Amino acid sequence: MQHIMVAHDLSPQADTALQRAVQLAHQHRARLTLLHVQEAQLPQTELEHNRTTAQQQLHEQLARLQAVAELVVIPGKPAHTLVAQQKARSVDLLVMGDHHQASPLHFSGTTLERVLQHSTAAVLLAVLPQAQPYRQALVPLDFSRCACNALHRTRALLANDARIHAVHVLEKAQIHGCSDDEQEWQAQLFDQLIADECAQMPAQGAPISHALLQGELHDCLAASIEQLQPQLLALGKHGRGEMADALLGSLARHFVENPPCDLLLTR
Repeated sequence: MQHIMVAHDLSPQADTALQRAVQLAHQHRARLTLLHVQEAQLPQTELEHNRTTAQQQLHEQLARLQAVAELVVIPGKPAHTLVAQQKARSVDLLVMGDHHQASPLHFSGTTLERVLQHSTAAVLLAVLPQAQPYRQALVPLDFSRCACNALHRTRALLANDARIHAVHVLEKAQIHGCSDDEQEWQAQLFDQLIADECAQMPAQGAPISHALLQGELHDCLAASIEQLQPQLLALGKHGRGEMADALLGSLARHFVENPPCDLLLTR
């Protein structure tokens, strides 16, 4: 974790994202970039006035947090500019605030949705008001590469004394078509997946526990979240198939629209 970028639109939700980005930059001794994108359609005089106002406000925020960051204020289309800057600056993690809409139905077409679709860096949606170091993370795994990448990125993000719990949900349709031996085989496959992924990680790091759950996917995850009270939920952000790859996977979209805690999304 060498370079963290936080997107700030001068909203209270972006202040929450900035606090988390500062905490993580300090934890990882990472470079921090604070990016504000101005709407480019404004007249030049108004653009200059807004630029000065934004710079002053963001400098005050950094001073309040006692943080050092490169402040970048540029005009452009927010989603396009965020993704372009993330790629040009070799950003490892892009931190954003919630989309602050009154209804989740308004999520479609937001800057957040467009960034999640196109960002090549991991994206952290920061919603918890107190940016304390993460102590507990939950990672649902479905044997896909992007879900396993979420597990790796989570372990790289957390301190060594935090904990990670990985779960795989054997859904009802699968259960009804499985014998006891087949369910046991599924459990062994999941055990082997965790062992294989852990073998690729450094020996030092947050310990990973895991469990095979049976039931409806969202119900099982809701129960796990209620039980564990994680501060971080990590997901692969692709579903299956070309259409799902172009958009957000249904599970990722559900939690982006209803984040129970901070949310990490990876390719």
